[in-house]
Amino acid sequence: MRTFSEDEYHIPFFDEYGYVRKRCPKCGEYFWTQNPDQELCGEATREGCAEYTFIGDPPTSRAYTLREMREAFLSFFERNGHERIKPYPIVARWRDDLYFTNASIIDFQPYVTEGIIPPPANPLVISQPCVRFLDVDNVGPTFGRHLTIFEMGGHHAFNYPDKEVYWKDETVRYHHEFLTEELCVRSEEIIYK
Repeated sequence: MRTFSEDEYHIPFFDEYGYVRKRCPKCGEYFWTQNPDQELCGEATREGCAEYTFIGDPPTSRAYTLREMREAFLSFFERNGHERIKPYPIVARWRDDLYFTNASIIDFQPYVTEGIIPPPANPLVISQPCVRFLDVDNVGPTFGRHLTIFEMGGHHAFNYPDKEVYWKDETVRYHHEFLTEELCVRSEEIIYK
């Protein structure tokens, strides 16, 4: 198993926005927060690091339907230079080792990620229906963190030796802008894990 140093995840964004790296004493996971006094990572895990507080009280400026949230996500990234593409089938027919699409990146593996064919757009945004059975035993005990059927919003940039589109820092910046400016979530409530 590969271990990561603190520098692996230390990006300019965290310094600019006053984030500090912490380690959760309950689950042992590292996370970034703007609150230097925060101890727990905020994840609803088996270890009980947090409870869901957003049910009936969303951190966004208003409640969103699935359709509204999907459109807000896709439109935000379109306005930021990503081409919207249609979701792939939920049955991963292009994979010999996988029956179902369980994440948006699966749509581009192995052919695009290994450089065999070009991506359908670069960068792109997709809302991909997924079915996940690999960790089905975690459904329920993790209080909604693990689901068998869900829709994954993915914004993907495929970097090549002769062309880098964007990487970690810009990925986090897009995410933060979407949450704070589009959905009006308070910056202090956002934790990066």
